[in-house]
Amino acid sequence: MNFRQFALNNVRRNGHSYIAYFLSSSFAVMALFTYLMFVFHPDIAQSEMGIMAKAGMTAAAYMTFFFSFLFVLYSISAFLKARMKEFGILTILGAARGQLNRLIFLENMLIGTVAVVTGVLSGLLFSKLFLLLGANVLDMKELPMYMPMKALGITVVAFIGLYTIISLFTTVLVRQSKAIEMLLGSKKPKKEPKASIWLALLSISAFASGLYLMKQGIDDEWTMLVILLLDIVGTYFFFTQLSVLIIRLLKKNRSFSWRGVNLLWVSEMAYKIKDNARMFFMVTMVTVIACTAAGIVWAIKIQSESAYKDSPFAFSYHLYEGDEADSASIKKLEHELKQAGVEVEKFAFQEIVVQAQNQEGFFTLLRQSDYEDLAKLLSLPRSSLQPGEALLIQSKLTDDELPQDLARMTLTTTTPQHSLQIKNQFTKSLFGMYHVMVVNDTTHDQIAKELPPDRPETRSLHYLVRDWPNDSLPAADSLEVTLSKQLYNWGIDQIKQGNSEGFLMARAESYMMMKQGTDVMLFVGLFIAMIFSVFIASFLYFKLFNDLQQDQRYYHGLSKIGLSPKEMKKAATIQIALLFYIPLFFAAIQAWIGLSAIEDQYHIGNMTMSVLMAIGIFTLVQTIYFLIVRSRYLAHLKRVMV
Repeated sequence: MNFRQFALNNVRRNGHSYIAYFLSSSFAVMALFTYLMFVFHPDIAQSEMGIMAKAGMTAAAYMTFFFSFLFVLYSISAFLKARMKEFGILTILGAARGQLNRLIFLENMLIGTVAVVTGVLSGLLFSKLFLLLGANVLDMKELPMYMPMKALGITVVAFIGLYTIISLFTTVLVRQSKAIEMLLGSKKPKKEPKASIWLALLSISAFASGLYLMKQGIDDEWTMLVILLLDIVGTYFFFTQLSVLIIRLLKKNRSFSWRGVNLLWVSEMAYKIKDNARMFFMVTMVTVIACTAAGIVWAIKIQSESAYKDSPFAFSYHLYEGDEADSASIKKLEHELKQAGVEVEKFAFQEIVVQAQNQEGFFTLLRQSDYEDLAKLLSLPRSSLQPGEALLIQSKLTDDELPQDLARMTLTTTTPQHSLQIKNQFTKSLFGMYHVMVVNDTTHDQIAKELPPDRPETRSLHYLVRDWPNDSLPAADSLEVTLSKQLYNWGIDQIKQGNSEGFLMARAESYMMMKQGTDVMLFVGLFIAMIFSVFIASFLYFKLFNDLQQDQRYYHGLSKIGLSPKEMKKAATIQIALLFYIPLFFAAIQAWIGLSAIEDQYHIGNMTMSVLMAIGIFTLVQTIYFLIVRSRYLAHLKRVMV
């Protein structure tokens, strides 16, 4: 048997440990390959959506490769530590340092090469499905298959280079240890985990300070950075120090630790958490970032859908000055609508935007006579107003909520200020994020005369298309979307050429722009989250199976003095569950608190449901991995029970 055959046999013998590492590495290769297939597809550059997706997928490819580097480095380091006994035996049998380094290099390169081949073949196998899924999610035309030579070359070179560099680097991890130390390996007794009370208090203080700053409000980027640093410090010392003290207190609580099998898993958890503290810290922080980002994107997606459904007018045009009768832009807009066979009902009025004392947000001031026309158009409730009275219509598209029992409002835009009595109010989105304040014609004219120069009246025109109901979202190829995009691009060209008389807003175009952006982020984020979830599960799998022989001896000894298989399963299940769910639980709390602060500060709605969905998806995926790992782990422990 030559040296290469010896390395191959080593990989075969350690197959139960290497399998998760191999599959995860293959998955990472497959992910990068399919990303690059999408990025370099010839049809991607032909569409605006494809360009956005290409940028997102390129970023995802970099992140995938970065996570792969950390994953491979950590995994190989864990394997080497677990095999110190084997290296000790080889040293006693006469193996030189150079031979051990060569053995490690050959094994790593063997697994890496097979993982690259497997990942590329799997990527080719599922490439058509991935392209179909991507085109469907991004509302693009079907992407045909092609020969991805560029993607193939970059993937192979990147990962072969990665495995080569790490294989060379990890040879230094096997240091000049004494043979007896290598032989003892994991049999060496572990010292009681130590923790500093001061560092544990620092963790608590960091969390408390971060929460306090959040409650005070995030005023600028520096405050956000300080909160982030406090969170990082608190999380790190929670896992390395505070968690050890908490478990120590649990062990001292006899009413808890001496109940059932609690003593078995509590006595081991201090060692396992301390050993995995840095991994838990990394997993928690990345999960917080992933859940927070997913929550924000999902909230924006829901908000954009609500904005479309709550907008009654398909088009709105705001003239800077003059009247629509003399506006070439209005004539062009109405001509294009007529040419497309779109029947519209127009509502036009002199728009005044004001602000009120002690109230956030802006208000569109509408004269009562104009409101009567609007009420007929949209079937709104009528209201008879006297001078000094107002009808308040609150928009649903803003988080600047107004009290339902508001009696008076004082306008701060005019000099002198006007105090208006609120006769009635209801909620209805009419003109975007602005609330509407309907006043008597006399009051309106008086306020208009007292406007400051920087707040002039503007002519506002809104077009209702009854054939385009907004109770459901439009399709990407619908007439409303295509015409809205065409008119929006025309308006942008007018602005670029300096010929603009105002600005055009189209609800379908606004919705589609937001939808495209969020779809790209969700599409990219989904695959990054999948890769990250696989890596997390693999990290935990490695740690459990690297400690498997020690745990087998532990439970074998306990079974001799009466521990039943049922009790073993319960104790081991609790240990595995805590390893899987402690970082996730901690990340969920941090993401929830962080998103709540963002919601309050930046008025992004629907954050609660968004964070629940993001955390729920992560929990579901981790639960699937947990059940798989638990099943395999318990099967190994069951074999040693008496």
